[in-house]
Amino acid sequence: QNWLLIKKKDSAAKARHIYNVIEEAPDSIATGRTIEEITQDADRVWKDGKAQEGKARAERASAPRVQSRLDPSGLPGAEAAKMPKTVKPQLCTAQSAPPIGDEWVHELKYDGYRLMARLEGGKVTLLTRNGHDWTDRFAPVAKALGRLAIKDAILDGEVCVLDARGLPSFGALQRSLDRRDRSGFVYYVFDVLYARGHDLMRTPLVERKGYLERVLMASPGIGPVVQYAQHIDAPGDAVAREARAHGAEGIISKKRDARYVQQRSHSWVKVRFTNREEFVVGGYTKPEGSRSAFGALLVGRYDATGRLVYCGRVGTGFTEQSLHDLHQQMKPLARDATPFANPPTGADARGVTWVEPELVVEVEYAAWTHEEMLRHPAFIALRRDKNASEVIAMAPPPKQRPGKTVGAQVVRIGKGPADARVGGVRISNPDRIVYPETGTTKGDVARYYDAVADWMLPHVVKRPLSLVRCPTGVEGEHFFQRHVGEGFPQDIKGVAVPEDDGASKDHVMITSKKGLLSLVQMGVLEIHPWGCRADDIETPDRLIFDLDPGPGIEWEAIVHSAIVVRDVLADMDLTSFVKTSGGKGIHVVVPITRNRSWEEAKGFTHHVANLLVRMAPKNFVATISKKARPGKVLIDYLRNQRTATAVGAYSTRAREHPTVSTPLGWAELLKTEGAEQFTVESVPKRLARLKTDPWEAIGKVRQSIPKKWS
Repeated sequence: QNWLLIKKKDSAAKARHIYNVIEEAPDSIATGRTIEEITQDADRVWKDGKAQEGKARAERASAPRVQSRLDPSGLPGAEAAKMPKTVKPQLCTAQSAPPIGDEWVHELKYDGYRLMARLEGGKVTLLTRNGHDWTDRFAPVAKALGRLAIKDAILDGEVCVLDARGLPSFGALQRSLDRRDRSGFVYYVFDVLYARGHDLMRTPLVERKGYLERVLMASPGIGPVVQYAQHIDAPGDAVAREARAHGAEGIISKKRDARYVQQRSHSWVKVRFTNREEFVVGGYTKPEGSRSAFGALLVGRYDATGRLVYCGRVGTGFTEQSLHDLHQQMKPLARDATPFANPPTGADARGVTWVEPELVVEVEYAAWTHEEMLRHPAFIALRRDKNASEVIAMAPPPKQRPGKTVGAQVVRIGKGPADARVGGVRISNPDRIVYPETGTTKGDVARYYDAVADWMLPHVVKRPLSLVRCPTGVEGEHFFQRHVGEGFPQDIKGVAVPEDDGASKDHVMITSKKGLLSLVQMGVLEIHPWGCRADDIETPDRLIFDLDPGPGIEWEAIVHSAIVVRDVLADMDLTSFVKTSGGKGIHVVVPITRNRSWEEAKGFTHHVANLLVRMAPKNFVATISKKARPGKVLIDYLRNQRTATAVGAYSTRAREHPTVSTPLGWAELLKTEGAEQFTVESVPKRLARLKTDPWEAIGKVRQSIPKKWS
């Protein structure tokens, strides 16, 4: 039989510009040979379902070549030396954005325990960053490393457990250790410091990693337990966007020519996508209600002068098991005096048991307050691999507005369910980032629509809708959808619309807020209503002039153009309304009585567009031709024909940033600085401040297309 294997795009897929497997890993994973070496070896031929007699001879012949590729003596900077008795891991400097420049390569940040693997004559020892022997805890890793193609080495990596998404999860790792489950460990190796009698710490990073990759590829016996931590040679911001979109914790940027230094260094830079840090436990409160063991942890971190600075209470995120385990470890550490330089006072200090500052916990939080206290902190895990003295505030914590995190990413606090309910609608994967540039999640988009629904629904309900769906976010696949499909939520209705072939098909329609939020659940990021209502498809009730700036047109000019369109329409006794497009343009909308056909609507708007071009030929153009557009504003009247649409009022846009097509008052338009100021974050706040709806009258205006407009 002939078999066809099709590898479909999945969550593990990477764009070629991010990782080109042909360029990055061209050698045979079984033997370490190049394609040229394989081609030249004619002894091993596959015939009739089995390898021919040259197989063993080919493997014996390839062995010396493999071993020569694993000789480190020719690496730049490699020095013959005895294996050092102790090695300290190189540590990262944290910053908020990846460094820029070709001298940097980037790796995913692995959410696990940092381990140094020491191989001496094939015997493996696994050491934490503080030198503790954890070989027994991670016995499967040690066993796999014992099958490495070289028998003397020092490796640096991170041991992890993958979650259901295939991503490293410290929580999953901690649960595996608590259950004594040793089946799911993966050791991601990202560096080699010593190999085969040679110190490689002066060898440039990419040379070390290239050698490490060859060693691992020549070691098929290590199986899935030991993996090479691939680096990505691409712009750091692109790598960060891709990693964030795939749900990674962060990235590590490293200088490609950097030596390995046994201390914190600026040649390794850590960029986190979530607010998770280590803190030192300095006390705990009494339990209340049904809580057992203790109520909350009082945590802090050391400043540059060695003072332990109080940062707040951590009272959520615990399980019964973690409450019990932590309490058992804290009780022997009790002390009379506070360890904090700035301890809490008054009621906040009442009933606190102070402890020696020895335990380190990992905490996730929403933001820092202006008082430099943690906002909404939640316990993640006890970090047994770290010393309290290492928990130092490298810089003052960032001052952020409530509810925001670094990079504007909203983080789910605690360990709630994977789904969320917003406005009575189940939203799956609410933490999926759909706008990587700002960290805006699917849940954020749902909450936005829930907040603006009362303002938006009059403009989108009971109308045929065209949708832009982006199931994995704006950087993933986009597709346009008009028709109701199988499995659509029950709150998404259908309206029969005759097609060109005479048959009717059900187009998408909603009638309620639940319908609106159901669109979000389906991954919809743009909602385009028709300019007619569902009860009479053939007669439009709204006209739209889409003003699209050509190259060289600034926002002020597009605003002026909208005012001109308004005034021309006013001369025809037509009242118009205005909104941003959510992109670079402006929409001028004219409500009309339903007594004209689509052809008449298109003809009238074409007439107005031509009139404006005749009035100001240097400013306006009515043709789509790109050659005619530089320095001019396109008046797109083609939105006013059957099946054509424009993005709806208050709809988000499937663009880099979560901008919103926002209705404005005409006076307000003159004060705007650009469409980018209206986003899923800012628009609900704006609506809360408004005393009246700028489009309140759009449904009350009674006007028609002039009978004589030619």
